[in-house]
This record gives sequence, structure tokens and C-alpha cells, in this order.
Amino acid sequence: MGAENRMTKPPQYPYQVSRRGWISVAYNQNVWIPCQPVFPPGFDRRSWAELYAEEWWSRSPRPHGKREVNALARTLEDMHAYAYGHMAMQLGFLHLPSLQLAPLLVSFGIWEAEGDRLEQLRFLTRQYDPSLMQAPVVEEFSTDKLGPGLKVLAYTRDKDVITGYLNYAWRSEELATAVRMFTGSPDLGRLEQAVTDIEDLARAVAWVSREPGPTESR
Repeated sequence: MGAENRMTKPPQYPYQVSRRGWISVAYNQNVWIPCQPVFPPGFDRRSWAELYAEEWWSRSPRPHGKREVNALARTLEDMHAYAYGHMAMQLGFLHLPSLQLAPLLVSFGIWEAEGDRLEQLRFLTRQYDPSLMQAPVVEEFSTDKLGPGLKVLAYTRDKDVITGYLNYAWRSEELATAVRMFTGSPDLGRLEQAVTDIEDLARAVAWVSREPGPTESR
């Protein structure tokens, strides 16, 4: 694979990518664009972005041409490059239920379970982040497939810009894996509008074992 297909992790992140567990996501294909780290044969970042830009515009009743398709493709390409070049994530989805909205990246970090369960979930949901402008809103958030977890809504301020962040985390002791789902935006209305779809996405996530079967080699 080329350099653009490699998953990256900022060196300061304290956890290693899980070796025993992973996730599967049964996402709504009318709402989400899969932002995968590795492309299938014959595709790269640009062709992936062009494919989804063409598909999304083909569904729209709005008048459009090559200019509009190319503009969306450039946005998707840039978001993918930034996500896997700068963020601690292994999987992502772009929320785009309408072309009247800007795409919103929702990311997943899939890490080895380490230490106390609750402390790890608190770390993954940024409860201790010193840059937060006020105490975060913390709730329990469970799903049938992932089990009990945490949800944290928090805000930071940079001069006159307030950015909202949503962080969720769950942990499987059986698979020794912790999952963080996260997003953020300085457009607080955009973030609020996406919450229902984000939490529907969370409920569509299931644990998957990475352990080889009896006929597979390690």
C-alpha cells in the first residue's frame, strides 16, 4: 500500500491498536460515507472521493454539474488525508445526510484495554482534558451490541471560537479492547443536528474478534 493508505497514530497516544478485537459497523448508506483507512484494489484516495461525490450528487434533485461534484470530491479527499494523517483513529465515517450540510467526520479508535475499565473510558472520552472550558456533561451510554459505556459532551474555546466535542467509549473485557467514537465541530448547530444519526451509528457497531480461527495461521 502507498503512504496514504497507512493507519497512523500520534506518538503521544498511550494505547496500542487492539490485537484481539475490532468492530463492524452496519451504517445507513443514505447518511454516511465510509472513510476507510485502506482502499480496495483499483482505488486510491482521489478515486474514492470522486466515486462518493458523484453518487451523492446523483441522488440530489438540486441542479449541479462537474464543478459541484469536483468541489465535494476535493472536500472528501482533504478530510480523509487530514483524518488519517493527524488523528488517533483506525476507522471513520462522514456524516452527510444532505448536500446542504458540510460533511462531519465521526472517528473510531480501537485500542487495547489497559488498566481500570472506568479510568480508561474516562480518558478516552476526554473527561480530564485540561483544555476544556468547563466541566463536561457525562452520561452513561449503553448499546445492545457494545454494552455499557460513556458519553461526554464538552467544549473548548480558542479566542472567540467555541468547539463542541462528542466522545463515546466502550470496553470489552473478553476481547481486551476499548473503542472510542468521537467527533467535533465549531458549528454547534451542525453538531447538535447530527447527534441522532451519530447515536444510531453507535447502536449499529458490534464487537468483532481478531483471533484467528482453527484453520487460520497467526
